[in-house]
Amino acid sequence: MNVTLPDKESYQKSRRIMCFIALGMMVATTIATLLNPTAMAEAESILMTQYLALSGLVGTYFALGNK
Repeated sequence: MNVTLPDKESYQKSRRIMCFIALGMMVATTIATLLNPTAMAEAESILMTQYLALSGLVGTYFALGNK
């Protein structure tokens, strides 16, 4: 992590909150898709792109968060 950050604890907390919000969005999208799959079929490509981006964000956070 960059040593020039003035407030490292706030930075870490903000990253953690961002990760949990991304996980929450993925869970909400999954539940909405399971409850009403016909309505979500029209937005399939958008949902796949959203999952790809959010899972990349969460995966990167967990992979590089300890370094």
